[in-house]
Amino acid sequence: MSSTSLNKNWIQFQGKQYTFNQFIEKNQNVEFEQIRSVINFIADWQSASSYILQKTSGSTGKPKSIKITKSQIKASAVATLNTLKIKANDHAVLCINAEYIGGKMMIARSIIGNLNLIIAPTTGNPLRGFKAKEPIDFFSFVPYQFERILEESPEQIPLLDNSKAIILGGAPVSDSLAEKITSNISKAKVYSTYGMTETVSHVALKLINSGKNEAFEALENIKFSVDERNCLVIHAPKITGKDILVTNDVVDLLSPTAFLWLGRHDFVINSGGIKIHPEILEKEIAELFQNTKINNRFFAFGLPDKKLGYSLNLVLEGNAESKSVHQLLKQHLKAFHSPKNVFTIEKFVETDNGKINRLKTIDKLALAK
Repeated sequence: MSSTSLNKNWIQFQGKQYTFNQFIEKNQNVEFEQIRSVINFIADWQSASSYILQKTSGSTGKPKSIKITKSQIKASAVATLNTLKIKANDHAVLCINAEYIGGKMMIARSIIGNLNLIIAPTTGNPLRGFKAKEPIDFFSFVPYQFERILEESPEQIPLLDNSKAIILGGAPVSDSLAEKITSNISKAKVYSTYGMTETVSHVALKLINSGKNEAFEALENIKFSVDERNCLVIHAPKITGKDILVTNDVVDLLSPTAFLWLGRHDFVINSGGIKIHPEILEKEIAELFQNTKINNRFFAFGLPDKKLGYSLNLVLEGNAESKSVHQLLKQHLKAFHSPKNVFTIEKFVETDNGKINRLKTIDKLALAK
């Protein structure tokens, strides 16, 4: 990447606009973590190296560093920009952690697509007090941020609704959030993303505010198949650097470019011969909790059981009356979907970028019992 191309558009921080190269020069000594991450990525992009090292999130296993080539980054950026019809000189906002692939790719899309990039805080509500001099075309949030914005900063809804595209990644979008999005955002397209570090951010998007139960649709030049476990196989060599990438995500494959996501194969609970996908069950429980004003975070998981092989269990974060929750679930769920035990724990273990680390939380729960 030449220095010249980094001077075509601007990057804004704390109300000041710079070329990308000026941004590095003027903010070298800033100790703000997000700015350091942005500068480090731009410097890596300009370096002679053909790749960057990227740490995985660790939400489904031990974090590791992987090599991602700059050609992979470019292929991913171009696929997203073309799919979402984001054009040169459009304005984007960076308010997610640039230590991780989602944040880095917002910077890469801005450089490659000649976008103007505004840096906002990586807080729970990054648009609190946010003032834009120009209309914003492209936003990227984690679902928690977007929900906070809709609840706490309704004055920003017109800014969001006048954009071209909003992508939500890093965690699933709950049914309750999807309802809020559909009620509040009618013009802009809001997407849930499917991807991982190994796919250089997302390879598929699901339109949330269409009023329909949409499937995940592939970005351009990407195809899908499934293996013998019905786990998704991704065919996107320019982005993944491999002919095929086999995932642990169980899907209902609708076509070579569309699928419904069912859950993680490694989270499936085989209880008495019945295979339970925790993520599907959690959507059902979330709706029940919403109707009964239970706001605790939770997830379902399996524990070894002498009779069943594995039993289904639930853990809630924070203060909750586990007996009354247990009774509620027994009353409203099918027998094989009703947890054997309901546990509580003070605080879930999270990855560095805020995802729930299920495995470590279960380990922590076991130590506490």
